[in-house]
Amino acid sequence: MTITAFPNGVSSFGNIVGPGFGFGIGNVYYVCQTTNTVLYADMVLRYGGQTYDNDGSAILHTTIQSALDATVANRDDYVLVCTDGSDYDITAALTMTKKGVHLIAPGGMSHGGGLPGNAVRVHQNTAATACVTSTADCVERAGFFYKGMIDSAIVDISSTRWHNYDHHNFFGGAVTAGAAIYVIGGSGAAFQNTISDNYIMGGYSPNAAQTISGCVGFTSGSSGRNLIARNYIVTGAVITVTAGVLTGGTNDMVMYNNFHETVATVLGAGTFTKAWAGSASTVYIENRVAMDTPAMTGGTVNNTHVENWTATSGSTIREAS
Repeated sequence: MTITAFPNGVSSFGNIVGPGFGFGIGNVYYVCQTTNTVLYADMVLRYGGQTYDNDGSAILHTTIQSALDATVANRDDYVLVCTDGSDYDITAALTMTKKGVHLIAPGGMSHGGGLPGNAVRVHQNTAATACVTSTADCVERAGFFYKGMIDSAIVDISSTRWHNYDHHNFFGGAVTAGAAIYVIGGSGAAFQNTISDNYIMGGYSPNAAQTISGCVGFTSGSSGRNLIARNYIVTGAVITVTAGVLTGGTNDMVMYNNFHETVATVLGAGTFTKAWAGSASTVYIENRVAMDTPAMTGGTVNNTHVENWTATSGSTIREAS
């Protein structure tokens, strides 16, 4: 069966299927694993064998990468990933290569300021391999629980990239040998990317204390205007995080984040060497740092720091580095 692309979208079993919606949304693709005993049969009934007439692409997919491959750049396509009781296991990085694509797990989206859910868990099974590599501009990722493999970044925003948007995700790193990695970040001329409303854990070490470079890192001096806002940034047990957020470029903004050193448990405490480190032009506004002896560098005294609070002596404002 072919879905005809009417200007206002089309209804299928009570669901709107793109293209359409009246404001420029392209094709909408669904991902449901064949092992999903709750949803797969129903999704096949709704969308199995159906294709879009604009390009012949299938609406229903059984892997996330297959759905991403079906998208077209600059069409504002959406990939919607179904809730599942099992992980979406991957052995290679998911690749986002096309501008304007949205990768969304609706069941994992939090509401009212809540933490991201565990409805859709992407589990990398190959060491030193990211969960997602983005070589595209203006893409969105939201609602996922990322279970990173040992000693690997989780989201790698590759080289010169603009306007990636990661929000309402949980990022769980893992370390066994120590690694010069950032859980989320880019090493090139990355501009105007937004990392917001996520829970970002630097790492989990099942063996012994380890060190990673950071939770969020835009390392190049050629990057800039990135926004890191409203995230929960946590070391993880027995992990030393060199910098919770590193911004190496110009006019980045680090705002309304909560930094937390994991308090000693059976495994041991976590540590930020620095809560943040940045260039002289990085702006820091209303961040809260739950750590014993906070260290942070970056920005410019009396210019780029506004109401950043630390836990020292029962909450102390820290206006400058």
